[in-house]
Amino acid sequence: MNLRAVVVAMVCVGCPGSGPGQAPPATAGVPCTTCAQRDSVRDTHPTLAAADATVQALADEVRDKGWIIFSAATDGGDWDLFVMRPDGSDRRRMTDTRQYNEAGARPSPNGRKLLYFRTPHTERIDNNLYGTYELVIADFDGSNVAVYGNDYHWASWGPDGSQIACLDRKGIQITDLASRQVVRRMPRQGIVQQLVWSPDGKRFVGTANGLGVAWSIGCLDAQTGRIHAVSETDRYNCTPDWLADSEHIIYSRGIVPDQSGWAQLWMAKADGTERQLLYAEEGRHMYGGCLSPDGAYVLFTRSEVDLGKVDNSRTRMAIIRRKDTPMIGGRDESLRREFSNAHTGPMLDLSWGWEPSWMN
Repeated sequence: MNLRAVVVAMVCVGCPGSGPGQAPPATAGVPCTTCAQRDSVRDTHPTLAAADATVQALADEVRDKGWIIFSAATDGGDWDLFVMRPDGSDRRRMTDTRQYNEAGARPSPNGRKLLYFRTPHTERIDNNLYGTYELVIADFDGSNVAVYGNDYHWASWGPDGSQIACLDRKGIQITDLASRQVVRRMPRQGIVQQLVWSPDGKRFVGTANGLGVAWSIGCLDAQTGRIHAVSETDRYNCTPDWLADSEHIIYSRGIVPDQSGWAQLWMAKADGTERQLLYAEEGRHMYGGCLSPDGAYVLFTRSEVDLGKVDNSRTRMAIIRRKDTPMIGGRDESLRREFSNAHTGPMLDLSWGWEPSWMN
């Protein structure tokens, strides 16, 4: 067995209680399981130090490549927005609102604004519902908060940041932010959540019903209104996002209904061709994938449970190099047999967090 494959998920940059990269206070002082495993086997496996070095090299590569914004639980029991450097350092809270849970932060195309969603702290954060909460738009640093309300489901930035696209019962609505007026409506053709407008403004992608037996990734032409499946249609698929070229989509390829399995991170062309694995790992579901602004790195969450309701202590963030994909993590040999062309490479664990987005 390749030891590097075993330890690829065993190096944590953001250990609880480890300074700037520490986890939310709710877990402060609790040893990180992955790092405890690493330390316990270091003496008996000298090559582990070399594996650590490959992860450190990845951390060094991404250190100054912008910021990552994400949602995480606090010691007060609510969820706030946090930011950190892509190597896990300089982790700090952006919002501090005990009365709300905040999630789903996305930067505007020009990097000057953020949109995110908030709900009363008494409601549990849900991976399939957070986009139906109250929409908030703020400056990049979290200041100048403007509350837009509950009528902007799954809001997504338009190409120039002056408009947003949202889902409502009638379809997709395009809203001008300055006037808050709806300037266009179109049928949503089965898209039910996780709507994302392409960077070139020509298409939408989202999780859709009606294209197969379960949730599919649907791509909808903004001019013609026609929709087609990007993903396979015999299984649950979700959390799509566009690459910067507006021609490729990253998404979570889920399980076939009534069968066991783990959600994997995949990518395909917008026309549904060239589907390919990015990352898979036995024992973890991969959700919320996106690419770095330069397209060289893949950011995602690894969850021990199928989301739904989000449990912060079982959902972690990670980064891999795109050039190392397709990639298999962990020690499961069945995945390596299924994906015989998959590589082994370093994975940078970024500690607790959910629904991350990468900003310049």
